[in-house]
Amino acid sequence: MSLQDEIYSVEALLDTALELFMELASDNLPEHEITLFNDAFNSRGLLAETEPSEEWEADVGFAVNDADYAEVWVGLGNPQQEYEHLFARMLLSRRIDEKFCHIEWLPQ
Repeated sequence: MSLQDEIYSVEALLDTALELFMELASDNLPEHEITLFNDAFNSRGLLAETEPSEEWEADVGFAVNDADYAEVWVGLGNPQQEYEHLFARMLLSRRIDEKFCHIEWLPQ
């Protein structure tokens, strides 16, 4: 298998997403959202990979498929592990050789 064919494991993909979120959040979220994240993420934080939404194509300008891209949500959950507050939706390439990330901050 060549590097071009290698894909991130789900764990590596989530680690990458959280690193990117942490690096970029202070430039893209209001101060009160940063404070909420810092205060609550260790106890109520949720980080999950999901199938990419069809909405991404309009945002990124190309067809997005589940084989090549993953959507990751960064947020806070309730005791049932359901999202109560979403800080970001991220679209990341699954392929190790493609460095692609698009973030929607505070999605509705």
